[in-house]
Amino acid sequence: MSSAEICSRCVMDTSEKIIDFDENGHCCYCREAIKRLEAGEWNRHGEAELKAVFDRMKAECSGRKYDCIIGISGGVDSSYVAYIAHRYGVRMLGVHVDAGWNTPVSENNIRKLCEKYGVDLVVEKVPLDEMMDLQRAYFISGVPNQDVPQDHAFFAVLYRYAIEHGITWILEGRNFSSESILGRGLRFDPKDSVNLLDIHTKFGRIPLKKFPIMDEKTFYEDIPRKKQFQVFSPLDLIDYNKFEAIKILHADCGFEYYGGKHLESRFTKLYQNYILPQKFHCDKRRAHLSSLIVAGQLSREDALAELARPPYGDPAELEMDIRYFIEKVGLTREEFDRIMQEEPREHTDFKVNKYYRRSKLLKNPWVRFVLSVPGIGWGKRILKRWF
Repeated sequence: MSSAEICSRCVMDTSEKIIDFDENGHCCYCREAIKRLEAGEWNRHGEAELKAVFDRMKAECSGRKYDCIIGISGGVDSSYVAYIAHRYGVRMLGVHVDAGWNTPVSENNIRKLCEKYGVDLVVEKVPLDEMMDLQRAYFISGVPNQDVPQDHAFFAVLYRYAIEHGITWILEGRNFSSESILGRGLRFDPKDSVNLLDIHTKFGRIPLKKFPIMDEKTFYEDIPRKKQFQVFSPLDLIDYNKFEAIKILHADCGFEYYGGKHLESRFTKLYQNYILPQKFHCDKRRAHLSSLIVAGQLSREDALAELARPPYGDPAELEMDIRYFIEKVGLTREEFDRIMQEEPREHTDFKVNKYYRRSKLLKNPWVRFVLSVPGIGWGKRILKRWF
């Protein structure tokens, strides 16, 4: 690969659909991430602010059973958030959505974590037949974000429990140090229930009667309008280092690492390490490694050495994971191989919700110009009604 095709500072390259490079060969992703870093988005000396936020949270929720709610996956980020919150005496309701893809390691991590840190855990099991039918529909559809079924269920369940328990604070594991760079070309909002239902209508085989669906109006309008939740990301207020976090969690509660970012899910492991690179020509490790480079936690040389190794080092392990997937969703190996060879589709080849359509329309420079002209406020009202 020539120097023009890969960033000279991180390891993002032109396999990402949306990318550009400046005169120094630095890509748009690391340029933007460094601007955010310099603007203080990642505060490595924020212990005082961290304590202040937790104190305010506990004061606001005094007299209630819980101070906050937290999604628990068995992964490093959410586990370390629970560890930090416990240190500050925060009372947590933990929610785990079992979508049928848990690894034994992740389940053991969840159990150890909640026992050690006194997290009240609720586990929501998504109906297996509906979950696997939806996962199968997504695979057949050929859209890039194959993790939508799991992610949508997670958001829908987490917000439902928060509303039911009157919880106004949500702790999340999102963080700058390992997620400052996320490729835009293959991403799509997993909360778009219109897109999800249209894909299932076209490729599903059974009705979704109990699968947790998030009502788009509730999420995109009602919750923001009521200012119902405060979402807090503690990892952005500390010097968060994933490698050190793994060591701390292992020593403190017996946490075991599972081999890579988001690989606590058996499907996500196959999706990121095989389906994405083979069908969509995207190695998601590039974004994860580039984020660590920007955070100063990994050298570019070490990142390139990691990328030189295949995502699946053991062909037998890959074959085992493919077999596991096709048996769970009800495909033959021949069908799996054929679908992998088909041309990918875009999420926008299917129905999308009105909020997505409106946001895309308002990014059009001509529309923005017309709406900026004084005296035509009626135009915005028409757009809202149409879109």
